[in-house]
Amino acid sequence: MDNGFRSLHPFVIFLYYVLAIAMIMLYQHPFFLTFACLLLVIFNFALDQGKMLKKWVSMMIVLSLLFLILTPLTNHRGNHVLFYLFNSAITLEALIQGLLNALTLIAILTLTITFNYCMTADKFLFLFSKWMPKWSLLAMLSVRFVPLLNRRIVEIITVQKGKGLSVTSGPLKQRVKHGLLLVQVLLTWSLEDGIQTADSMSARAYGLQKRTKYTPYKLHMNDGFMILILTGLTGTGIFGWWLGDGVLTLTPFLEPTILYGREWVFFTIYVLIIGFPLIVEGKEAIQWQYWKR
Repeated sequence: MDNGFRSLHPFVIFLYYVLAIAMIMLYQHPFFLTFACLLLVIFNFALDQGKMLKKWVSMMIVLSLLFLILTPLTNHRGNHVLFYLFNSAITLEALIQGLLNALTLIAILTLTITFNYCMTADKFLFLFSKWMPKWSLLAMLSVRFVPLLNRRIVEIITVQKGKGLSVTSGPLKQRVKHGLLLVQVLLTWSLEDGIQTADSMSARAYGLQKRTKYTPYKLHMNDGFMILILTGLTGTGIFGWWLGDGVLTLTPFLEPTILYGREWVFFTIYVLIIGFPLIVEGKEAIQWQYWKR
C-alpha cells in the first residue's frame, strides 16, 4: 500500500517532477545544486534505502568526471587562467561550468531514479490514457523494456557461457561473432514478445472504447492544497530566477559563490520545492508516531 508522498494523487506527483526538474535547470548555482543533490539522495534512501540509487552511482561518477574534464578542454572563456594545456587555456570559469553541469546531471538522474518508484504504470496511464492512449502505453512499454532487456541479456549470456560461447574472452573475431549472436537472440526474443503483447491487446479490444481504470484516483482537498503550494512556490522561484538570483555569473566577471540578501529567501523556496517529498514523508511519520501513542 502506498503511503507518504506516493499516496498523493498522480497529478500531484507528476507535477512535482516537472517543477523540480524545471527548478534544477533554472537555478545554476553550485550552492543550490549541491543541496538539491543531497535532498534527492535522502529522498532515494527514504523510498528504498537507496537500493536503486546504488546501481547508478558508478555511471553518475563516470559522467560527472567526463563533464568536469571535457568542459575546461572545450570552453576556454574566462579571466582566471589556471594553466595551459596543449597551448589551450584552462580557466577557473570553465571548471566551475563543468562542476555546474555535473551537479545538474547528478540531480536530474537522482530525481528520475525515484520516478518509476513513485509514478507507477497504473498512475501514468491514469493521467494520460484518456487524451493519449497510444502514446502513453508506448511510453510505459518503452520504460518497461529497459530493465527487461537488461535481465534478458544476463540470461542469454549465462546460457551462452554454458555452451562455451563468450563475448569477453577469446580472439576478437570470435567475440564479435558471439556478440552478434547475442544481439540476434535478444532482438528475436523481444520481437516475439512484442507480437504476443499486441495480439493480447487486440484480443482484449484495447482502444476500441473508453478505457476503464482499475484504481479510481480521486483529487481530494489535500491534493488541491499541495498543488497550490507547489505552483505558488515555483512561481515565486521563477520570479527569483528572472531577477537573476540563484544563477552564478561566470563571464565577463566571475561572481562570488556566497549568497547575499534575498538570495537566501529564494534558496529557502528552492529547498522547499526540491525537498517537498521529504516534507510529506516527515509529516506522515510524525502523524504515525502520534497515533501510535
